[in-house]
Amino acid sequence: MGPQIELEGDVLRANVSVFAALGAPVAAVVKHDGYGWGARRLARELDGVVESYVVADEDELAALRPATVKPVRLLGDAQPGRLAAVLGLGGIPNVSTREALAEAAAEAIRRGSFPVRIGVVDAAGWSALRPADVAAFAHAAAGTGLSVELWTHLTSAARSAAALEALVAARAAFEAAGVRVTSIDAASTASARPGVAFDRQRIGVGLFGARLGAPVDNRCALRVTAPVVRRFAPGQIGWAGYGDLPVPGDRSVAVLRSGYGDGFPKKMVDGVDILSVGMQYTTRVMHDGADPRILIGPDDDVDRLAVRAGIGSHELVLGLAPR
Repeated sequence: MGPQIELEGDVLRANVSVFAALGAPVAAVVKHDGYGWGARRLARELDGVVESYVVADEDELAALRPATVKPVRLLGDAQPGRLAAVLGLGGIPNVSTREALAEAAAEAIRRGSFPVRIGVVDAAGWSALRPADVAAFAHAAAGTGLSVELWTHLTSAARSAAALEALVAARAAFEAAGVRVTSIDAASTASARPGVAFDRQRIGVGLFGARLGAPVDNRCALRVTAPVVRRFAPGQIGWAGYGDLPVPGDRSVAVLRSGYGDGFPKKMVDGVDILSVGMQYTTRVMHDGADPRILIGPDDDVDRLAVRAGIGSHELVLGLAPR
């Protein structure tokens, strides 16, 4: 006996439509095996509504490919000697070093022109170029026969304007060097805005209902329903399951078979609705007309839940993924 933790496929698809309505098609980011929910599972739900998929590396590409024939873009460079394998799987490879560029150029001689992705991000943790290195890299790419998809990731609200300026400048540099730029993408969930001026939007945690400040009306696709194992009438019990939080004497209380061992965050305790969260059991106040079994449902907000739990929206989604 345990909680039912589910994703609502119709909500996932509706969330794609909400982002696409901003002005550009959606590339679904399904890295880390679909945020732990299964990249193939997300593809089964989303294949009819997304433009493409984004994964981290060759292993994730290989795992996803049986579920879709749509383009799959990589965020990281292939390991040395593995670019041909990425192309064989129908992946659009990322290139961020001279060595990777040389390998891609050699493949272009063998098989003809194909697109490579080149990121422009002045931040660690991304397989991308620093803006200061773009001009020299563009000249190195000239004459290789490769076309280029340029991308960036807006890692900071304070630096987003500079990042977008660097992306625009990078496009000009590659085109000036005679390299064909086929597309650009810069919008993540947090930076999605009406009138998107890019060729696609990379949306990951927004698929699940997070907004991260974006002005969109997506919905929570997560569902956590837990069985009630015991009920207490008003005044029947004095204290919540853990700690020193008293139970309101005028309210009924339900104990649910769900806890932080199932991914329901321990810090969801608010003293009003959720009174305690243990490894396997959660104690909550019963409200008139509300189903006590529903811990996370369609009326919840992913970002607000994450703030309440003291974690990020990505961490909340990953934490609830099936063990």
